Amino acid sequence: MNILITVAHPDDETIGMGGTIKKLSKNNEITLCVMSDGASAQYDDKKMIKVRQDACKKAGKILGISKFHFLNFPDMKLDSIPHVEMNKELEKIIKKFNPKILYSTSYNDLNKDHQKVFESCSVISRPISSKIKQFLCFEMGGRNKTPFNPNTYVDISKELSFKLKALKQYKSEINPFPHERSLKFIESLSHVRGVESGFKNAEAFQLIRNIIN
Repeated sequence: MNILITVAHPDDETIGMGGTIKKLSKNNEITLCVMSDGASAQYDDKKMIKVRQDACKKAGKILGISKFHFLNFPDMKLDSIPHVEMNKELEKIIKKFNPKILYSTSYNDLNKDHQKVFESCSVISRPISSKIKQFLCFEMGGRNKTPFNPNTYVDISKELSFKLKALKQYKSEINPFPHERSLKFIESLSHVRGVESGFKNAEAFQLIRNIIN
């Protein structure tokens, strides 16, 4: 089965669902679409765009991602891009790849880029215009505008070590605990979601749409 993961920045995919990606990659082909360049708002050196994308490819190789698409919209400025423009780029990927399952960042996040990715995915996954059967959003952790209320959990007890190894590829983004981008926090969150779902470690999702033939 083909699965598409759409994120705003390189590292969103690993932070939010790295363990699930590893699990899914055993029997599915996974494509990652990164909407922004991931660096231009944070760094003056344009070389950091390539650094972030190279880290993404290394992390993706660990997790089993098959294909990468970097759309290079301006970092932290997705709310300034016409909605239809982002939708068109995503539709091209969907038409080529024909995914049945779509994952995205969540709308509850304070980060505007994450919100815009969710909005675009909500549009391009509509049943009348796509063959996507499941649409889920994943949890980034940390500060959010509203609480993340999951209704779907994935056991990543066996995959957590791969997630943490993949996260270590993002050397410019990982911070010491208690930062929300620390390895300790991300591992701790997997324990919390595991307690909620009866696993040692888990990742949490919101199932937005599920279509059964």
